[in-house]
Amino acid sequence: MKFPTRTRVIAAAIGILIIMFLGYRLFLYRPPVTVIVVKKVEIQGKVHGPGTVQSKVGVTVSTKITGILEKLYTDQGSRVKKGQLLAELDIAELRARAAAARATKNRAQHDLDRAKADLHKAEANLVLAQSNYQRDMDVFKPGYISQAAFDNTKAALKVAESEVNASRSAIGALQAQLAQSESETHAAEAVFAYTRILAPMDGLITVRKAEVGDTVAPGTPIFQMVDYQIWAASWIDETKVAQLREGQKASIKLRSGRVFQGEVVRLNKEADTVTRELEVDVKFDTLPNPLVIGEETEVDIDTGSQTAPAIPLSAIVERNGSKGVMVVSNGLTSFRPVTLGLQDVQRAAVLDGLKEGEMVILNPAGIEPGEKIRPEIKTDTARKNQ
Repeated sequence: MKFPTRTRVIAAAIGILIIMFLGYRLFLYRPPVTVIVVKKVEIQGKVHGPGTVQSKVGVTVSTKITGILEKLYTDQGSRVKKGQLLAELDIAELRARAAAARATKNRAQHDLDRAKADLHKAEANLVLAQSNYQRDMDVFKPGYISQAAFDNTKAALKVAESEVNASRSAIGALQAQLAQSESETHAAEAVFAYTRILAPMDGLITVRKAEVGDTVAPGTPIFQMVDYQIWAASWIDETKVAQLREGQKASIKLRSGRVFQGEVVRLNKEADTVTRELEVDVKFDTLPNPLVIGEETEVDIDTGSQTAPAIPLSAIVERNGSKGVMVVSNGLTSFRPVTLGLQDVQRAAVLDGLKEGEMVILNPAGIEPGEKIRPEIKTDTARKNQ
């Protein structure tokens, strides 16, 4: 009979322990949770965003006529001036066309000059014929010359008039011919000028896309070039846009590790509907050398400073559309909506909703309002490192 009694005692003891454990867990146990004590500090506002090196103006340099690329005078990486000769097409055939057009123009000018001389001669003959006609008419009426003689004088006048008219008509036709030949000459010279590929602006040649001997047509890229207005085109979350304005200073870190200073020069007015980000262009104060268009960047824009209670970004949670923090008071948690101000890469200023000395849970994920906890205070390492 002793063995069953001992078993019952052990079972009862185990039951009591379980009840005690459950009671402790339900009424006395408070899990440790890391909290920070809110302190007022100065926050240097930073807005961060990734981007790429881009230029304000990108240009494709091509030819206006079809031809064979004969000479190249520059290459990618070269800095060029507006009007600088970059390349030339084969010019033999076009030079011959231009020479032929000039010869046609010169011949037309010569023919016109000769026709004008003929007109002057015809006009002089007409003046003489008119004088003879007037003189013979004066003597014909009294009967001093015969009808036949007067008819000859009249006929000579008509011949002189027809010669003047014919010369004037010839001059008109030759003037039209000269105008056409001048147009053809200008066109031939313009086409000939198109064989010289010139830089359309001051800038940097980023890509050469053709080789000597290639046949190029209008629109076929020979070079890609950019101007010297270079910036980091950065993508910023649209929730941060209200903190940004033109003229703000920024730091630009290239993927190559180089760091440059810059300034916000343009905020685009349309956000990406998928990523909900906005392009913000930060111009370099000093151009990178070497300059690599398309190189990845990380941009930190200085948005000013605020002195206010500060919390780590990890402490911010959102409930029912409101941003806030989990505050600990007397071992109980509660959600506290807050109004946030400037933030850097680690902390945010709190403009309303928190006071110095209050305790805030550092990482509130999974913690609900009304829970009992045992707060473990952690020093604000961000403040220590400041």
